[in-house]
Amino acid sequence: MSDTTVDQVRETVRARYASAAQTASCCSAPSDDSAVFGSSQYDDSAKSLLPEEAIVASLGCGNPTALAELQPGETVLDLGSGGGIDVLLSAQRVGPTGMAYGLDMTDEMLSLARQNQAKSGLTNVEFRKGHIEDIPLPDNSVDVIISNCVINLSGDKNRVFAEAFRVLRPGGRLAVSDVVLSRPLPDELAAITALWTGCISGALTEADCMAGLTAAGFEDVTVDPTQVFDRAALEGLVNDLPAEDVPAGIDAHAAITSLDGVIRSAAIRAVKPGGGRQPAPPVIRVFEPALCCNTGVCGPDLDQALVEFTADLAALQSRGADIQRHNLANDPMAFAADPTVKAFLQVAGSAGLPLTTVDGVTVLTGRYPSRGDLERYAGVGAATDLPTLTVLGDDEGGACCGSGGCC
Repeated sequence: MSDTTVDQVRETVRARYASAAQTASCCSAPSDDSAVFGSSQYDDSAKSLLPEEAIVASLGCGNPTALAELQPGETVLDLGSGGGIDVLLSAQRVGPTGMAYGLDMTDEMLSLARQNQAKSGLTNVEFRKGHIEDIPLPDNSVDVIISNCVINLSGDKNRVFAEAFRVLRPGGRLAVSDVVLSRPLPDELAAITALWTGCISGALTEADCMAGLTAAGFEDVTVDPTQVFDRAALEGLVNDLPAEDVPAGIDAHAAITSLDGVIRSAAIRAVKPGGGRQPAPPVIRVFEPALCCNTGVCGPDLDQALVEFTADLAALQSRGADIQRHNLANDPMAFAADPTVKAFLQVAGSAGLPLTTVDGVTVLTGRYPSRGDLERYAGVGAATDLPTLTVLGDDEGGACCGSGGCC
């Protein structure tokens, strides 16, 4: 594609997404849950933690944050970040020691994304203006690149793949949701501009996508279809086509609906060779109700569930698990600072505690995690030699606050 054509495509895409940003900022209703594109690709628990405007602005065809297997402390870059939904979800997953960048060329989308960041309260986020064919980040500076139905919009995809390879660190991962084709589109459809901005005309075939990533230097390249556009979805595309965008003499309905099964969204993964850096262990945080003390032994009283949990916790921590406890009575700021916990308390109140999160995602409420739960969350195998907690009587100095009971 010539530079002139690339620029024309870019301006057409920019205009379409600027309009989408303005619609989302007015909080129009989200798309139907049956839609191929949009917020229906995310589960309710993820959406509940985000500003409504970020959800409404979602125009993707998948959930790349679920593909990426993000770890605490990682640096993530979202190519074509739009209203920011995937950046904000990534920031929650990588935690305060990580960083999530969003790159977009559209001023209106960048403005909306920054507003959504402010509403989310997340600080490990930065949105930058630029093109995905010329990423404004240094070489070897990113652990993970994600993107959601954006690379197909580029007029120079090989350049996008090369730039992604450049900024990824050795061992870095590419995890992308995008539209691909089982075979090339007919020329008369590829020329329809509205189908390009609709993520169809610019899509690569699965084979070309794999070949392009491999040519850029990536290894372990996979393209796994996740959803096939059936006739109903294709008819929806036809109905959305402006009549003036369809060249004379073309029966768009017949041409597009003949592509049943050809167009599909896919999970695209690849790895930059090298590295070997081990990912950080998951961060498990248990937010507890207000307690006199959280060992389960407080004066003459004994809470067997807390005693067992404390023993399991110590054992898993000794095996390298990153498990943190927060007591509402003596650590209230931890509750206020965590957006997941804050949102939960606004709905369930402290009566819903304890609450357990893994890398910022709620996994358990209303009870303490069992030893098996903790092993699963921490990604360690079961062990039979874990120590148990010895409970001392009051006369042996076992009370957490001394013989006088709670302090």
